[in-house]
Amino acid sequence: MSKHKAETVGDKVFMTYIRDFDKELDEQYTFKDMHVMSNRLANGLINLGLKKGDGVALMEINSPEFLWALFATFKMGAYSVMVNISLRGEGLKFIIDHSEASIVIIHWSFLDAILDLRSQLPKIKYIIVDTNEASTDFKLPKGIISLQEVMQASDDDIEIEIYIDDISMLMYTAGTTGLPKAVTFHQGRLWAGLNLQGLRTYVDILYQPNDVLFTSLPLFHSNALFITSFPAYLGELPLILGKRFSASRHWDICRKYGVTVFNTLGAMVPILLKQPERHNDKDHKVRGILSAACPKEFWVAFEERFGVKILEGYAATDGGGFSLGIFGLEKQNPPVGTMGKPPIGMIAEIMNDDGVILEEPEKIGELVFLVKEVEVKLRQVNYYKDEKASKNLIREGKDGQKWFHTGDMAYKDKDGWFFFVDRKRDAIRRRGENIASYSIEKVINLHDKVLESAAYGVKSELGEDEVMVAVVMKPGESMTPEELLDFCQGKMAYFMIPRYIDFVEKLPKSELHRIMKRFLKERGITETTYDREKEGYEIKRG
Repeated sequence: MSKHKAETVGDKVFMTYIRDFDKELDEQYTFKDMHVMSNRLANGLINLGLKKGDGVALMEINSPEFLWALFATFKMGAYSVMVNISLRGEGLKFIIDHSEASIVIIHWSFLDAILDLRSQLPKIKYIIVDTNEASTDFKLPKGIISLQEVMQASDDDIEIEIYIDDISMLMYTAGTTGLPKAVTFHQGRLWAGLNLQGLRTYVDILYQPNDVLFTSLPLFHSNALFITSFPAYLGELPLILGKRFSASRHWDICRKYGVTVFNTLGAMVPILLKQPERHNDKDHKVRGILSAACPKEFWVAFEERFGVKILEGYAATDGGGFSLGIFGLEKQNPPVGTMGKPPIGMIAEIMNDDGVILEEPEKIGELVFLVKEVEVKLRQVNYYKDEKASKNLIREGKDGQKWFHTGDMAYKDKDGWFFFVDRKRDAIRRRGENIASYSIEKVINLHDKVLESAAYGVKSELGEDEVMVAVVMKPGESMTPEELLDFCQGKMAYFMIPRYIDFVEKLPKSELHRIMKRFLKERGITETTYDREKEGYEIKRG
């Protein structure tokens, strides 16, 4: 495909990479550049002995080199292993070893993380380091080669026969509750059962011919790849690529590069909204924001302040290609906060823990999708070397039909619009009551002094959960636990009001800005934790 793009639109700029926004450093790469540079890397890897079917672990920042490596493995029939750049120690070792990768391509700033594990990674034959922008005192250790040296190779086209069942990519889940699982993508089924050519149809749904797309989310995740980068490439639309999300620079980037559409995850919306208001908040060309899990409490305020339209949707890396969205349904006046409805031909429902579909509107249960007999193979998620987990996603309900279980709690209103509630694994059970942590967080986050929060369960003397929250204040703000509890009263059910409160400087997060609650749970109650029961704070039950 890259050869075709190089021949037909070769001189057109595909990507503008923001090397350093503050220093006004950026780089442009045409469609021909993408083809030529990925050819050089592919040939360089072949010269090292990499073969079709081998794995390349990619631990790289958002950069042109990331996409060159990805395109190179596609051309070779090898597979890329998407490595979360925040991983260290046992978590990093597990993914590299589990993936069967024989080569690691790593950004120079992460090299120490690999060197610490070098003796424990016997499958790795080569460590290749991207030395671009390396510090002046950086030196490659003995036996390690630079990416720039590997790319001193021919830019001839790669003549390797590729089949639709060849593995093209492993993308690991976040591992918020345990060891991550690797979703396996194939040359003929890269996403939602479609190959790259098939994904072209999504471009026409999501984007307009004159759009300029922007992402600062990490490329090792499906959001940045499948919602922004690949569609930009397939639709021949300009891509603006940032190294990382910066709330203070975000709108300035949009203004400078004429961005019309960018994508977010839910946590980014309140963070952007809580930035100091500026006179030019609406001075940009952004027409729409592709969002996932945007808190509905911030929805209208965000749209009005920045003069944009939030286009909410739902999908998951290991979601079997199922989705919800409001695209094409704007005339139906989607309610604020909805994830949307399933596309034509797809059926979504809400199911309880007994496998029964909940017909009554507003009832909370697990979001499930009907799997038709003719599409079981298409919808089957293949977790690499984990057959049990792969089979567990599609299960038979009480009605005898097969349903795909998302692991997400949701509800459906009387008009068929779906609303996200929480991850099922994050639900808190306190004295017989099931509590969505998201419902607690959305109230606390409304406080003017609060930047963000995380609610989770910690074990009580009774063996069930007690509600605990970790709260991050806005810069320069402070409050007492009692002030926060006073704010919560009357805004949530009495049994949801936290017993334990910790004010923290920051929350543990993945590169996708998802809060890693398992680390909070592991830390549990500390000397700094406020316990309202010990302090005698009274909860009103009226």
